[in-house]
Amino acid sequence: MPFGIRGVLATLFILLCLWLGAFLTFMAEVSDVMPTPPQKVSGIVILTGTPARLTAGFDLLKDNEGARLLVSGVNSKVTRETLRQATGQSQELMNCCVDLGRLARNTVGNAYEASLWAKSHNAQQTRNWALPRGFERLIVVTSAYHMPRSLVELKREMPDVKLIAYPVASDTLELTGWWKNPRAFMVVAGEFNKYVFSLVRARLD
Repeated sequence: MPFGIRGVLATLFILLCLWLGAFLTFMAEVSDVMPTPPQKVSGIVILTGTPARLTAGFDLLKDNEGARLLVSGVNSKVTRETLRQATGQSQELMNCCVDLGRLARNTVGNAYEASLWAKSHNAQQTRNWALPRGFERLIVVTSAYHMPRSLVELKREMPDVKLIAYPVASDTLELTGWWKNPRAFMVVAGEFNKYVFSLVRARLD
C-alpha cells in the first residue's frame, strides 16, 4: 500500500478516534439529566420541540413570581388559546406572563429570537425605574441532548446575559441504550456534529 494512502487512512483513523472520544463525553453529559433548582430569575426561555419542555418551562414560571416566559419557535398555526389548552394553563397566566415567538425555525433562530425578546424587555424595564430587573439572567429550557448547542448559540447572541441551563429528558427520544437504537444514535450523533460546528463558528466570531 503506497505511503500516501497509509497516511490518509492513519489520519482518518485518528480523526475518527478523536470524534468518538468527544462524542462519548458529550453523551455522558447529556444522558445524566438531573436539573438543579435554578436561581430566581425574571426571564425563562423554552426552545420548543417536545411537551416535556413546555411542562418544565411553565412549572418554572409558576415558581418564579413576576417572571416572564418566552416560548420560542412556535408554529404559526398555533394560537395562544391552543397552547393554553394543550398545556393546561390558566388564561390569567397566559395573558400576564407568556410571550410567543414565531420567528425561529431552528436553534440559531431560537437564539436570535430569544435575544430580541430579552433585549426588548431589558429596554422597557430600564426605562421604568420602578421595575429595574432587566433580563440579566435567563433560564433556558430544552431537551438535555439539545442543551449544549443551544447555550452556544444563545451566548453568541447574548454575551452579557447569564444563561442558566435547565435540561429536561426528551419524551420523544429515549437515550437509554442509545448505542443499540439506530434512530437515537443518528439523532444524537447529528446533534453532536451541529454542536461542534456551533463551537467552531463561535470561536471564529
